Amino acid sequence: MTHAAPAAAPRAVPLTERGITLGAMFRCFLVIGVTGFGGVLPVVVHEIVTRRRWLDTEEFTEILAICQVLPGPNIVNISIVMGMRVGGWPGAITALSGLLILPVAIALMLGALYTGFAEVPAVQGAVRAIAAAAAGLVCAITARLFWPQRRNPVVAVLGVAVIAAVAWARLPLVVVIAVFAPLSIGLTLWRMRHHG
Repeated sequence: MTHAAPAAAPRAVPLTERGITLGAMFRCFLVIGVTGFGGVLPVVVHEIVTRRRWLDTEEFTEILAICQVLPGPNIVNISIVMGMRVGGWPGAITALSGLLILPVAIALMLGALYTGFAEVPAVQGAVRAIAAAAAGLVCAITARLFWPQRRNPVVAVLGVAVIAAVAWARLPLVVVIAVFAPLSIGLTLWRMRHHG
């Protein structure tokens, strides 16, 4: 059964007026939760931006930026933010339930199995291969989210600075967020006032 995606909604239209039902949101996050092995972010972008067109790339990037500075996993934060914007607390609970209900059950089952087979070389090799694939997916989706902002000098400079801080200087993530989040907000506000 194919899912007909609605036309991309203009940014001026609030999420509450884009025809997103709680049932559709539950199904969307259920799919994300079940199919998002390792690197779930590419699945989120595909389902919310590409397939259903509930958000455009810029809107999704804004939500992701907010969710990255909040405590907890990004995908959990994204489901709560999306749910709150669509349907308040019932929307948040619906999206979060869709995201977690099956993965938690599957994780408990696989965790019990993995405990018994963790020392098997074939299992260790499979886990390493999955980790490499997940890293590749994260790199690909990061490049895709960056591309619409490539001409924004604030994004370019801060992006390079954050990569250097994490990969080269090996600063803790808490320090990177504490330094660069307020800096990026301040520079963005300054650029908006001076360049529109």
